[in-house]
Amino acid sequence: MSYWMKSLLLLLFLFAAGVQADPLQKSFSDWQLTCNNAAFCVARSFPGDNGLVMTISRHAGVNDRPLLRIDYGSAYSGELPGAPLQDNLLLDQQRMKPDLKHWNVEPHHLSTSNAIAIDEFLAQTLDADTLQLTWQTKASISLHGMKAALLLMDDVQGRVNGLSAWVKRGDRVVWDVPPQPPLPRLPDPLPQPAALTRDETSGLIDYGTWRINTDSCSLDPIRREVSVAPLTDSKALLLISCETGAYNVIDLAFEVTRSQPYVARGLTLTLPFTPPSRTDNQLDLVNAEYDASSGFLYTFSKGRGLGDCGTATRWQFDGSEFVLAEYAEEKTCDAWHSSDDWPTLWVSQPQNAPPSR
Repeated sequence: MSYWMKSLLLLLFLFAAGVQADPLQKSFSDWQLTCNNAAFCVARSFPGDNGLVMTISRHAGVNDRPLLRIDYGSAYSGELPGAPLQDNLLLDQQRMKPDLKHWNVEPHHLSTSNAIAIDEFLAQTLDADTLQLTWQTKASISLHGMKAALLLMDDVQGRVNGLSAWVKRGDRVVWDVPPQPPLPRLPDPLPQPAALTRDETSGLIDYGTWRINTDSCSLDPIRREVSVAPLTDSKALLLISCETGAYNVIDLAFEVTRSQPYVARGLTLTLPFTPPSRTDNQLDLVNAEYDASSGFLYTFSKGRGLGDCGTATRWQFDGSEFVLAEYAEEKTCDAWHSSDDWPTLWVSQPQNAPPSR
């Protein structure tokens, strides 16, 4: 086979390897790995409710922008008392003196995006057992599972047996990796619809409360809540609470004409992938909110009342259906981070603002 043909086949292979990435979220002993459809991966230690967590993230492709963090204290715990991390880390019961020349150093937060510094730190810790504080032994990071999580991260990003791999390193040059998969493009935003008039609002709420088919709902009609918002100049979105729990409310969604006689069509949320935690790609509208000015629908399913775990999504209306813009999930309930910082399994290209009227 000629040299140019081999080169062409290699390029085709790299392109095929980079065109899509299956989202995943998987646990290895005391570590969790999440990778999204852009092959951006983040691994972190758990549980986080002992106060100390290590997080390692990396983008796909040559421009990998790695980041390693060690944090003591979270948004839930606030600042915790104690001496600075840099002088008080134990690695397998031995005092650790990391070279922090290329690190950002704060009393309870250490981070670096320097590739050499990360390689040096991982060389010390990949085969170790525990990283902990000298003055608070309960504040510890189990390193069991970190190596397996980073190996899978390398595999997802096509780095195994290459010089850019963190675990199974080989002699493939650092730029011999698949490119980042292209992000899906959202539909163009619709013009911002005219606000609902008072008569439109009252008529639609009355229709949603008493006349729309909600026979499948377990919630008593008297306890159901109905909200309405403009979708377009001729259609509105009805959200009707259907089931409720301690901290989650499941809604039904309907596209309804804004003028009588009302014509309603049920709307569903269909994911473009099947999350690892589910067996199908149909998503309930849990704690749903719709922003008519942007055309975005938000859902937020709490794993527990604290709101430290669960699923958060964002959807864009395209004139007919809702298209997934972002999906984030945190399955580990350990009081570490809120939904704003949950790892993503699906992202899309940012879009321009909808045209004004």
